[in-house]
Amino acid sequence: MIVSRKAHGSPEPVGSAGAADFGQDFGAAVRAHRVRLGLSLNQLAHRAGVDPAYIHRIESRVIERPPLPRRAVVLNIAAALELDRRATDDLLAQAGYAPDALLSLGGWDEALAEVADLLGDAALSGPAKAEFREVLRILIRRWAARPGPSMGETAVNERVARHP
Repeated sequence: MIVSRKAHGSPEPVGSAGAADFGQDFGAAVRAHRVRLGLSLNQLAHRAGVDPAYIHRIESRVIERPPLPRRAVVLNIAAALELDRRATDDLLAQAGYAPDALLSLGGWDEALAEVADLLGDAALSGPAKAEFREVLRILIRRWAARPGPSMGETAVNERVARHP
């Protein structure tokens, strides 16, 4: 996913995937979440503060180019669907916007770029990508569960303690 910023600062989807590609994924996800909650189209629209016809157009697979709502509307829909942070980020990405988790980094990170390049490499097999993702999950669990300073900080602290 490639995202640019409009003049007023809200991300706008651009890039090789067309709006219809983003819209179909987004619309299907909205419908799946709505059905999971047992909400009618009208109930979701009321909760999100939008017109029911707009939700219908978003969810519709019949039309060629479903509408892609503004970022704020996607966030309203996510809140109306009672999505957690991760599911909200997924919905944002499906609508063509940068997830909040990525925006909270303050900018694009070189390590993330390398991960994205690797996972986007068509020459890398599906099983290899799955193995790489599992390695990342293992590392994430390890670092997320670690209280206190990181390994790098510990090494620096030990050197300072040994050589005051």
